[in-house]
Amino acid sequence: MDKISMVHRDSLSCEAIVRKLPDKSLILVSQCGGVTEPALENRVLVFHSRDGEKWSSPELIREDNGRALYATDMDVDAESGRVRVYVTEHNGGYLDTDCYALVSDDGGHRWQREELPCFGRDFVFLRGTIRTPRGKWIAYQRYAVEKEENDSLRRAGKTILDSMLPAVRCGTLFSSDGKRFEKGEDILIPNELNGKRVWQWPEPTLAVLSDGFAMLLRINGAGVLYRSDSKDGLHWSKPCPTDIPNPNNKPKLLNLNGGAVALINTPNPELGFRHRNPLEIWISDDDMRTWRYKKKVLDFPGWLSYPDGFADGDRIIFSFELNRHDIYLADCDISDFFGK
Repeated sequence: MDKISMVHRDSLSCEAIVRKLPDKSLILVSQCGGVTEPALENRVLVFHSRDGEKWSSPELIREDNGRALYATDMDVDAESGRVRVYVTEHNGGYLDTDCYALVSDDGGHRWQREELPCFGRDFVFLRGTIRTPRGKWIAYQRYAVEKEENDSLRRAGKTILDSMLPAVRCGTLFSSDGKRFEKGEDILIPNELNGKRVWQWPEPTLAVLSDGFAMLLRINGAGVLYRSDSKDGLHWSKPCPTDIPNPNNKPKLLNLNGGAVALINTPNPELGFRHRNPLEIWISDDDMRTWRYKKKVLDFPGWLSYPDGFADGDRIIFSFELNRHDIYLADCDISDFFGK
């Protein structure tokens, strides 16, 4: 049986991310505040729940310093319980950025700053962590805007979206011990499509395959997701279009028991916010060559955006936003895929 419950309503709610803590409770973070993003009023709120239905009152993830804050991923270490939230602090227009992690050792109540591996304070979004016996990989999207352009945009009252940056850089970081990281080769995603200027927001998501790794990317204006593959998780093939529809929305890959891979997506080829529906779970058992299992979670008018969560046995638990105001939690049964 599937369950969908509301977590929070705000003037703006986007990029909700939910994870399970070692005590089996849930922690969720989301960007809230203001009426749009990016905006100076954007903040990151933290929520807790024992059962996924009743949620704590929101708490600011860090003391308000008057600057905008955006969370791009959350990772929970299953052994230590350490919670790590990757954030971007900015001036309200993704300029003058300060990118770092906030780390908690008490289940997400008290936080301390941790510098990002490899990038320093560069404008970079870390977008998803996966683990294997070898170590962990983190996907990234990076905007290598020079300081001169950053300052010029700020003086003109513009945002990063007005930058003339020719391409976004995506890729992965790898660590065998969780402390020292190696950066892989960049994948260049041009800020154009079919000869037209298109600002790209690739939001890479990763999965482990039988012979390597796969990355799916949102390519604005394409109407489908793109895919890149890697044998070692550091060197990636040129992204190519798939036949998976996407209306310019964030997808999420999850590894399941037995080597299967799940995709949470809004498979609609029509572009724009109002086409971010239906919300579906697809599952592949052949390294993402085909998707023999498809489950419709929600199908009604509205913006069903930015799904993100985790697999828990024969269930997939994820958060999503409705119309950029409401945060919901979906707890979906996929036991029929496993023949139960």
